[in-house]
Amino acid sequence: MSAMNGRRWLVEMLKGLALLAGMLASGAHAAPPVLDIASEPLTAACRVASPPAGAAEFDGASLLRVAPPPATAGAGELFQASINTADWGGHFSRYILSPGGAGSSFTPTAMWDAGALLTGDGARPPSPDPAARKIFTAIVEPNGALAMIPFEWSALSAEQRQKLDQAPPPATGADAFGEQRLAFLRGDRTQEGKLFRTRSSVLGDSINGTPVYAGPAPGAASRTRPDVIYVGANDGMLHAFNAADGSELFAYVPNAVMEKLNRLPGPDYVHQAYVDGPAGVGEAVISGRDKTILVSGMGGGAQGVFALDVTDPLRFADGGVLWEFTDRDDTLMGNVTTRPQIAKLRTRTVAGVPIYQHFAVVASGLNTYAPDGNASPTGKGALFLLALDKPRGAAWLLNANYYRLTTPIADAASANALSAPVLVTDRTGSLRYGYAGDLQGNLWRFDFGGGAPWAGAVGPGVGGAPLFVARDDSGTRQPITQQPLLAYAEGGGYLVLFGTGKLLEKADRTSAGFSPQSYYAIRDSLLDPAEVVTSRSQLTQRVLLDNGGTAPFSLSGAKMEFDSKGWYVDFLQAERTGERSIDRGVLAGGEVFFNTLLPASDPCDKARGRTYALNVLTGLAKDSAVARLPTPPSTEQPIVGQVSDDYRAMPSLLPIASSQTPRDPTGRTYLLKELAVANVSPHGSVVLGRVKVAQRAGRLSWREVGNWRQLHEAVK
Repeated sequence: MSAMNGRRWLVEMLKGLALLAGMLASGAHAAPPVLDIASEPLTAACRVASPPAGAAEFDGASLLRVAPPPATAGAGELFQASINTADWGGHFSRYILSPGGAGSSFTPTAMWDAGALLTGDGARPPSPDPAARKIFTAIVEPNGALAMIPFEWSALSAEQRQKLDQAPPPATGADAFGEQRLAFLRGDRTQEGKLFRTRSSVLGDSINGTPVYAGPAPGAASRTRPDVIYVGANDGMLHAFNAADGSELFAYVPNAVMEKLNRLPGPDYVHQAYVDGPAGVGEAVISGRDKTILVSGMGGGAQGVFALDVTDPLRFADGGVLWEFTDRDDTLMGNVTTRPQIAKLRTRTVAGVPIYQHFAVVASGLNTYAPDGNASPTGKGALFLLALDKPRGAAWLLNANYYRLTTPIADAASANALSAPVLVTDRTGSLRYGYAGDLQGNLWRFDFGGGAPWAGAVGPGVGGAPLFVARDDSGTRQPITQQPLLAYAEGGGYLVLFGTGKLLEKADRTSAGFSPQSYYAIRDSLLDPAEVVTSRSQLTQRVLLDNGGTAPFSLSGAKMEFDSKGWYVDFLQAERTGERSIDRGVLAGGEVFFNTLLPASDPCDKARGRTYALNVLTGLAKDSAVARLPTPPSTEQPIVGQVSDDYRAMPSLLPIASSQTPRDPTGRTYLLKELAVANVSPHGSVVLGRVKVAQRAGRLSWREVGNWRQLHEAVK
């Protein structure tokens, strides 16, 4: 990328920000701000500073599997995206993690790079050939049905061709290069350096398109299907890669992003989001048949989600697209940056028989009030339930084939959006509760005990009040952007665990945007349907103490009282350091493990982080179960604020060893697992400690049968 193009990028960004400021200034003063998520994660200054020969590369979205298939020789496998900021070329690779030194380190070994396969090089042609790639999109038929078509010029609708024929900004009007643009998007490189820009990789960048893994589903019919990794990219596609060798099985271009695909090949391309949201995969019953369904948001690319039938990824073709749902269908649908989930819900009961239906559960997303022609007049958060069995020709109809549970908004002048919910199922596998936070610090409980349309499900407080509002000591609301964790509470109910803070726009990276942030465990006893936690005064405080330098913190606090509604800990001097918790943690051995983010003072530099391991029930460190690995191994210290130079979304728990205890007189035994607590990247791993987990095995319970001899004789 030339310095001139870099400066042009900066000018275009500043023009865009000025336009945005003008739109906000011209509206009512109470209008909430539109979050500038499309320009993340790099600022214009970083972009211009990237020289063409030494362009910065950074890690994008990733997925760590710590339970690899038997054929994998290692402790886990890491699927990692990397991004070249010179031209926004992407790479997506699989690494095997090999343990060393009795679990004191894990070495990543690259197995394949999907970007390199699609691009090819001087010695190896692209695989598959661009013309042979199985790429699909969808058109809206006259009856409103969404029909899947090949992403080929001859198959596109007139409207789609017209969009691709459009010259990208700053030019206006059609230039009739639409067919060449489509070939470029498919991977053809013959026009690079001529009509179009030059790419280092045909694969686009995956910044927020977190990968999702799908193995064989239950049942004999799907046992032969390959393990597949699905990942969204800013080349306009959701990609399906074979997990074994990195080959592309198919790709899908959502109809919702067709509007701006003409910009991707442009010589003066300014980075855009396209399919920049995480995907979710789950099993569902549709029309009496078992299906594997993928549902994905598009992040900053478009406001909405799409659903695909990926039951047989090797034969993805006609009928593969179920639907797309955008802000044109409901104005409370925004930029979905959280992972959709698949859930079974009891919709009604007929003659005493419960009727179940499968839905995509989707948080409404960001910027629902953006002035795009489909703006929400309220800016409320919403949890959508989108029917997976909606007939293709049927229009979306509220309370018929989709449901919307809206949350009240506390401050109409502030940005608002729901986090991804954590879901609780009952013994039938049907959704019972959901817990989610929002940008205004509210923690909501959704009660799905009744049937559709689940009136009164939002709360649990009277009039739809939240379970809890996260506020710092000054009373300022703390944003919740991560999906909460859930653990069983002593005496019944649940503990809802989450941290506060956000990283959604450039302002969040500057010291002016720093504010006090915390980590909470909120108890929901479920005894009183309307019971709420009124303030942090009902919680037990834990206090972090700085031991100086980069040493781990100490943690202190009083004994948990019986009437305590949970616990909380404030991050030390977060208003100065910017420390915040934006990614969910992981539970193991009665502990919650989570990482916090420490933004760099220079936004072009790599962010650091801290790792914490706290007892779920008490919020204190548990010395006996989790220990830092010192050198030499003579002392043990808790993991409380351990600093890492490279921020990772969440700590990983990688297997080191396992053993099994002898059976006791009842036949019960325990499987003992030792796990390493590590922050893992393609560049190596930082092992922070170990945790031991005991899991019941063998005979879990037994009862005495008084007439067993009589029963035994009866079956002879």
